Amino acid sequence: MIDGDILRQLFRSFADHDDSAFKAAALTLIREERGKNHRLLADDLEKLLFTRNGKPATQKKPNSEVPRDRERDFPLIDLSYPEIGWERLVIKEATFRVLQRVAEENRRRETLLTAGLQPSQRLLFYGPPGSGKTLAAGVLASVLNRPLVTVRFDAVVSSYLGETAANLRRVFDFVALNTYVVLFDEFDALGKDRDNAFEHGELKRVVNSLLQLLDAAKGQSVLVAATNHEGLLDSAIWRRFDSIIRFDVPSGQERVLMLRSFLRGFLSVDLRLDLLARGLERATGADIERVCIAAARNAILESRNKVERSDFEMPLAEFRERLPLQKTGRARSIIRPATRRKQ
Repeated sequence: MIDGDILRQLFRSFADHDDSAFKAAALTLIREERGKNHRLLADDLEKLLFTRNGKPATQKKPNSEVPRDRERDFPLIDLSYPEIGWERLVIKEATFRVLQRVAEENRRRETLLTAGLQPSQRLLFYGPPGSGKTLAAGVLASVLNRPLVTVRFDAVVSSYLGETAANLRRVFDFVALNTYVVLFDEFDALGKDRDNAFEHGELKRVVNSLLQLLDAAKGQSVLVAATNHEGLLDSAIWRRFDSIIRFDVPSGQERVLMLRSFLRGFLSVDLRLDLLARGLERATGADIERVCIAAARNAILESRNKVERSDFEMPLAEFRERLPLQKTGRARSIIRPATRRKQ
């Protein structure tokens, strides 16, 4: 039986020509059907939702030129158009609810504005590598039907005095012109603590500029800063965000759900996912996906379309060898001492 609230939301958003709300309700329906083990129906609905006239449905293309570094002419951002549903995001229930609330606030922006309120548009994601921070940004872009802008720190950071701050301003000016989800991955590289005695003056100037840009940010874009090293962030950075969201290493039950999701189409009925999940203790979502892909490759190369326990032996051994190397270390600043531009 389909939830009546979901049906009401589907019909209401269709009548209002609200594509984002319709897509969100449809994704909720797909998630529920998949949870009921109606996998064929869920897969068919997902294909229908993300295709248009037999081709992938994409978000609106930007109508302004991508910002570039003035000295090297490198693009400062990458643009992508994710098509990822909520069901791909296996995280803590509390974290999941916060993300859904953020999406709902931005879908119903006008409703909040009539009450004198703003939706949450500045988000800080923190947690260990591979815990789903980047994926969550892609899901938000998808469910809000917006392009995903990923800021390229290799291009933003310049060795010329003041040019890094100028590049950041170009990025903020660009995203203010349209409606995006903007991802600042490895945010600690730019937002590091200004009181650190080992950091040079250019870093402090960049952090000051970043704080000002966050305060003055305009438009409807959702800004997402993601870091694996939250302890390195400047104390003033935290106050600039509407929502601060922690991503954790998955629990045993969450690891089972991830295995089921990543092995979709390759899963055999006699495979004990609970035992596999035990062998993946301390694994992140990225680790589990890597193991599942390797196991699926083994099955295909042996002319099987279902994975067996033996397919996981080598991927699990590689995971255990890699685990000690994945301990979080202190991030290195990528802000280099500035040089003055030649006149």
